[in-house]
Amino acid sequence: TCSTIDDLGYTSFEEVTCGDDADVKDQDPRSFLIFRLTYLFITLVVMLADGLQGTHLYVLYESYGFSVASLYSLGFFTGAVTAPFTGQFIDRFGRKKSALLYCALEVAINQLEQYPFLAGLVTSRVVGGVTTNLLNIVFEAWVDTEYRIRRLPEEKYEIIMRDSVIVSNLAAIASGCLSHLLAETLGPVGPFEGAVTSTAVAFAMIFIMWGENYGKHSESDEHQTFSSYEGWKDTLKFIKSDTRVLRMCLIQGFSLGSLHIFIFLWSPLLKEFAEGASLAGKTQLLGMDEHNAPAYGLIFGAYMAAGVLGGFCSPIFRKFVSLLMSPLSKASGAKTAVVHGEENGMLRSMDVEFQSALCYFFCSVLLLTPCFMSASNEHAFSVSLFLFVAYEFMVGIYSPCEGVIRSIYIPSDSRGAIMAIPTVIVNMAVAFAVVSTEAVSKQTSLAFVSLLLAAAGCLQLSLISKSDWLCISEWLGHAKSCSLQHICLLGHSVKDMILATGEIMHCGYKLSEGYDLEDD
Repeated sequence: TCSTIDDLGYTSFEEVTCGDDADVKDQDPRSFLIFRLTYLFITLVVMLADGLQGTHLYVLYESYGFSVASLYSLGFFTGAVTAPFTGQFIDRFGRKKSALLYCALEVAINQLEQYPFLAGLVTSRVVGGVTTNLLNIVFEAWVDTEYRIRRLPEEKYEIIMRDSVIVSNLAAIASGCLSHLLAETLGPVGPFEGAVTSTAVAFAMIFIMWGENYGKHSESDEHQTFSSYEGWKDTLKFIKSDTRVLRMCLIQGFSLGSLHIFIFLWSPLLKEFAEGASLAGKTQLLGMDEHNAPAYGLIFGAYMAAGVLGGFCSPIFRKFVSLLMSPLSKASGAKTAVVHGEENGMLRSMDVEFQSALCYFFCSVLLLTPCFMSASNEHAFSVSLFLFVAYEFMVGIYSPCEGVIRSIYIPSDSRGAIMAIPTVIVNMAVAFAVVSTEAVSKQTSLAFVSLLLAAAGCLQLSLISKSDWLCISEWLGHAKSCSLQHICLLGHSVKDMILATGEIMHCGYKLSEGYDLEDD
C-alpha cells in the first residue's frame, strides 16, 4: 500500500496487491476495534514509561552535580549519528523485534540513571539516543504497515493517528501525577523506578499481542543483497525525486525538534521565573509547590491535559479549515476529487497542511513571548506557564495532522527509512540548542525554538498548491465583498438614523417656540 498525490493536491491510497482477494477488505467493525484498542493500550503503557522518566530528568541530573546540558545533548548527538541507520535497521530487522529491543534498552538505561556514576549516566545517554530514534519511528511504522496488511478501512486510519496522540497525552498526564507521588516518596529516582516497571509491562504486551512486519527489505528476500549504505542512498534518491517529501521531512524535523528543546527548557525557565516571583513577594502561585518551586510533575500533567484537549479539538478546527479551503464556485481553480482518508470518504492534503501551518505560526508566537520577559517580573511565572500550556494545546491540534501527512507522502514499506531524515534533523537541532545554553541564556534558546516553528510554518505553506491558494483568495475576496456590503448597509442605516434624529430635534425645537406643526 502506498499513498499518492495528484496534480490538484489531493491524496489517494493505492492498494498494491495480487491474487483474487485484491479487492477484499475487512469491513468487520470488531476487527478495527480490536486492532485499535490493542495498539492504543500498548501506546499508553510505553508513553507512561517515557513520561515518568522525562518529568524529573533535569532535576535528577542536577541533584547529582553533573552538567545537565552536556548529558542531555549527548543523547541527541548519538541519535543524530545513528538515525541514518536506525530506519534501515527497523525495516529489515522487523518492527516487532525492534519494539522489543526498545523496551529492553529502556529498562537498562532507567536502571543506570538511578545511580550517580558518570560512566553509567554517559552510557545511559548514549543508548538513550538510540532508543529515542526507535520510539520516534518503530511504533508508527508498525501500525501503518499492519493496518494495510489487515486491509482495515482506509477512511478510519486518521482515527488511529488522532487517538494515539490523545492516548499519549493521557499517559503523560498520569505519568506527571504518578511521578510527583513517586518523587515525594522515593526521591528523584522514584519516577525512574516506575519507568522500569512500565517498560517491562510494555515488553510483555508487545511480545504477546503484536505480529511481525517488515519494510520492503525483509527476511523473505533471500536472494537480495542490501547494505545500509545502499538503502540510505536509495532513500536519499527517493527524497530528491520529490521536493515535497524533502520539505515534509524538514517541517516535521523542525516541529519535533522544537518540542524536544522545549522539554529541556521549560523546567529551568519556570524555576528562574518562580524564584523571581518569590523575591517579589508572590508566593504559592498556581503551579508552585509548598516550597515556592515549580511543581514539575503536576505542570507536566497539565501540559499533557492541554494536549489531550487539543487532540479532541483538532477535528473541529479541521472542519473550519476545510470550509476555508473549499472552492466557492465551480469556476475556481480547485476541483473536487473522490479520495479516501476521512469519514466522508474525502481527503485533501491541503486541509491538514494548512491547519498545521497555522498551528506552527501560532506556536511560534506563544514561545517567543516569554523571551522578552524579565526573570524578576512578578508575573513572569504565571504568564509563561499559561503560554506553555497553550503551546501544548496547539501541539495536540497539529500532531494528528502530522501523522496523516506522513501517511500521505511516505510509502508504508519505506516508513522507517524515510522517517530517519526528520530524526537526524531533530537530534542535531536539539543537541545544538541544548549545548548553546552553556553560552547563551535559556530565553535565547527558546527564541531559537520559536524560529524553528516559524520556518516549519513557511515550509508547510510552500506545499499548498496554486489551486488551493485560489480557493483561499476567492474566499477572502468573498468575505471582503460581504464585509463591504454590510458596512454600506450599516452606513445607510446610520445615515437614516441621523436624519430621523435631526427631524425629531427640529420638531421639538418648533414645539418649544410655540410653532404649530400642522401649519408646516
